[in-house]
Amino acid sequence: MARPRFGDLFGSRRARSIAALICIALCALAVNMIASRWLAARIDLTAERLYTLSRGTRQTLAKLDEPITLRFYYSTRLGSAVSAYGVYAQRVREMLDQYVAASKGKLRLEVYNPQPFSDSEDRAVAFGLQGVPLNQQGEQVYFGLAGSNSTDDQQVIAFFSPERERFLEYDLTKLVHALAAPKKTVVGLMTALPLEGNMMAAMQGRPMQPTAVVEQLRQLYEVRTVSPASDSIPEGTDVLMLVHPQNLPDKTLFAIDQFVLKGGKAMVFVDPYSEMQVASMPRQAPNTPTDSNLDKLFQKWGLKLVPDTVAGDRRDARRVAAPVAGRGQQAMDYIAWLSIRPPFLNREDVITADLKQVAVASAGMLEPVEGAKTKFEPLITTSPESTKIPVDQVKGLPDIAGLLSKFRPDDKRYTIAARITGGAETAFPDGPPAPEKPPEGQTPPPVPEIVKQAAQPINVVVVADTDMLDDRFWVQSQEFFGRRVIVPSANNGDFVANAVEVLSGGEALIDLRSRGTSIRPFEVVTEIQRAAEDRYAAEQQALQEKLKETQGKLRSLTGGEGGNAAPTQLSAEQTKAVEEFRADMVKTRQQLRAVQGALRQDIERLKFLLEFVNIALIPLLVAVASVVLGALRVRRRRRRPALIAAGATAP
Repeated sequence: MARPRFGDLFGSRRARSIAALICIALCALAVNMIASRWLAARIDLTAERLYTLSRGTRQTLAKLDEPITLRFYYSTRLGSAVSAYGVYAQRVREMLDQYVAASKGKLRLEVYNPQPFSDSEDRAVAFGLQGVPLNQQGEQVYFGLAGSNSTDDQQVIAFFSPERERFLEYDLTKLVHALAAPKKTVVGLMTALPLEGNMMAAMQGRPMQPTAVVEQLRQLYEVRTVSPASDSIPEGTDVLMLVHPQNLPDKTLFAIDQFVLKGGKAMVFVDPYSEMQVASMPRQAPNTPTDSNLDKLFQKWGLKLVPDTVAGDRRDARRVAAPVAGRGQQAMDYIAWLSIRPPFLNREDVITADLKQVAVASAGMLEPVEGAKTKFEPLITTSPESTKIPVDQVKGLPDIAGLLSKFRPDDKRYTIAARITGGAETAFPDGPPAPEKPPEGQTPPPVPEIVKQAAQPINVVVVADTDMLDDRFWVQSQEFFGRRVIVPSANNGDFVANAVEVLSGGEALIDLRSRGTSIRPFEVVTEIQRAAEDRYAAEQQALQEKLKETQGKLRSLTGGEGGNAAPTQLSAEQTKAVEEFRADMVKTRQQLRAVQGALRQDIERLKFLLEFVNIALIPLLVAVASVVLGALRVRRRRRRPALIAAGATAP
């Protein structure tokens, strides 16, 4: 019997290997086809589950009872010219496909590539989509969405701005929700602050631009203005949003009291010091009050606002550019401006469960009233590294460095926002306030029926800060070809919208509204920087004061700024003193630079470690692994001929 030759054996093995590779490829193709057809499940390993439809989106799609048509207009020439738009367009298209698949036939998607002067371009323009010039010839490209329902209601996303990619699901579900539920919640807005636009700007001929909070509320709800001097809350109001109530007349307080006791929902913003009021009314009288309270009603609702006090927090303090004597501006933590993150946002309440960050400024503190019948549930609190700051220390131009150096924590968390539920009594047990005397000959209005005890548990959200509604603390506004694009840096608007949604009885949009707006800071770097500042803050403050004192002595001797007077004007003793002061000033500056260098030392060390890991360590590990694998492969190749020869000579 002839023994198999090495060439025949090698050839058969090669054929078997090729056949095995073909079978593997066919199996992989079959598995992919089966998975795409019947197994639509995916595993989303991202921290915020960005590629999974949220509970709110699924609820919205499940409640669709009429067909909705979505028309996606995307000019492929835009993606060809700018690749980033092409990638984002693919992301939008994939998300729209998921919506259609989850709607069980209620959503229909139409995709158009509008060409210049085509019918599809005319329809895109008619829907109000934003055309963007692609070249100098003025060719317009489109990247937007238009939706319509069976009653021809229309909603559009004029242009999918890449800056809002994190909010894609929110924008899409908001559009579908608006088409599925055309009847909107009515929000009554009662405020003296310029939330709906600055009247001073209107008087100067500039447009009245509403704040981002009001603009966002108008996209979801019907917002109606209610006068602060009103004697009744308009019929049909679902949620009353009361902002910065100052010296409200008793008739208005009575109207709010009765509205809440009769089952109306309210969201109240008070403040021990409203920076928004100060900024919007720069010419107000010096003694004009800048605080607000609703203590007469709060007492019956079971809470109180700590008077003339703001909350200071070292852990969540915001970094600002603070003026420093002799050195211009320096980045420093301002403990009265806070960026509050979990775990100090209540995870158990749906209003704040998914929020990632809320920005407040000079916020007050809420406390429950002892013996109250209502439930006081904190929504937003400070960290235990907090303290009480007298309101006078944050007015005008606050001493940011002084507040930081004198900070001593109380080891206590203070409540900035709370939800009040439960039974409550009227603040007017003796009846409504006496009405104004009607003009002679007119019949006085009938005395309204008074509700002394809430027929059902009240539901009120109270916030001890009005500045969280100010755009400058939580959004960046950009102009995009004549359209205003709002890019949030915190969840302030989401907090307000969530509260209105919950108070009005719906929660479908809450979890998706809160997604994607979180800032992911370098927390390790921040903690290192804060610890270094705590170690060197006192020394730095002392050196700065010494430098300021030395510069003052120089000025007093020379009569000039920085001690630059001519030497002939000074005596020998004065000249010697000046030289000593100058030497002392140079030495103090060197010491100050050394302290500031020490502040950055730990961060530079961490930076070097990260750079080494990313630039050197990982490539080194890959190289070592490659060498080891290569050596093993060579060793196997050397052993294979010996094994084959041994098998061929075996009897």
